[in-house]
Amino acid sequence: MFPQGPPILAYPGRSDNARSSKSRIEAAVNIRNDLSQIPDALRQMCKEGLPLYDALVRRFGWSQRPVFMLGDGPSYPAALAGAWAFQSLLGMPVVVERPRVFNAYTFRALAPRSLVIVVAGPHDGEDTLAAASKATRHGAAVWAITPDRASELAALADAAVTDYSVSPADEGSRSVFCRHAAMLFLAVAAARALKAPAKSPNPQQEDLTKLAGHVDWVLNQVSDAARALAKQMSALPGLYLTGGGAFYPVALQASKSLRRLGNVSALGVELLDFEQSLREITQPGSGIVYLSSSRCGLRQQLHRSVRNARQDAARKIFAITDGNDRQLSDRADMAILLPILTEAGAALLSLVFLELASSYVGPPARRPPGAL
Repeated sequence: MFPQGPPILAYPGRSDNARSSKSRIEAAVNIRNDLSQIPDALRQMCKEGLPLYDALVRRFGWSQRPVFMLGDGPSYPAALAGAWAFQSLLGMPVVVERPRVFNAYTFRALAPRSLVIVVAGPHDGEDTLAAASKATRHGAAVWAITPDRASELAALADAAVTDYSVSPADEGSRSVFCRHAAMLFLAVAAARALKAPAKSPNPQQEDLTKLAGHVDWVLNQVSDAARALAKQMSALPGLYLTGGGAFYPVALQASKSLRRLGNVSALGVELLDFEQSLREITQPGSGIVYLSSSRCGLRQQLHRSVRNARQDAARKIFAITDGNDRQLSDRADMAILLPILTEAGAALLSLVFLELASSYVGPPARRPPGAL
């Protein structure tokens, strides 16, 4: 059931800068148009994708561990999402690497019939193609998750399945979302086919089949909340997005989108790294966006982090979670309350919301908050 009443607890902040740039307005419209296509893409994934992924999983022997997942640039957060899903749902060890690092070091860990899953980005560069070729030469099975099954990467792979994004060169919000969703759908299909003992995939599959309706709800009912959050974020000297488990890839991806689309000085940080370095990496007056849910496996660590962050009154704290996560939402200056879902479903919905918020942000570019 969708939450009742206002989805946002907000306090007024400083005014957003006026959006006078025609290109900025066009970019914002393009983002929202992209997002409006996601529900149909999800329905297509449920109808066509799950059987396709299921058939792929059943063709493979699964005798070798770990599984290797490769992603570069825009596809790297999706590879991280896939690693979380395989570890969480199948109890299967996963190594995530960028193709250049894989080519230099990681390929030496391959065994015959190791599985290498390559998440294609909008531009499959030489490093990605070289990694797929090198894995094949070492006897590994290579799967390509790609928008273009006629691409050079697909031709190198033993199997290529679509991620249901728009086109090979597209870098829009639909493609960002579809890459993440495809990795979760693949993990659910694998857990179901292999009868994985780690966790039943049924709740995740149920969430994925209903996710299109939740995305529609976010786009049609929570746009005011996204606009309010964007207004608050754009007024800050620096912004950190953090989450653990399935939410870390979302924090990483959302920070990229905010920098690229909204000129926000945003940095995505893994929760435990952020907690351990809170005093060192947070500028005075900067903001923190905590991503979580009441079913997140690292919610207790996140609650500890927000308690520590709250000790500095100058920090602006935002939360994107659900109504059952009161320990987080009650400590935030602004809390966005989304439907109560599994960790996988909540992470995907948070990604949609943050992509929507990025379409409302457009201040002048500022200096990044600093490297970790």
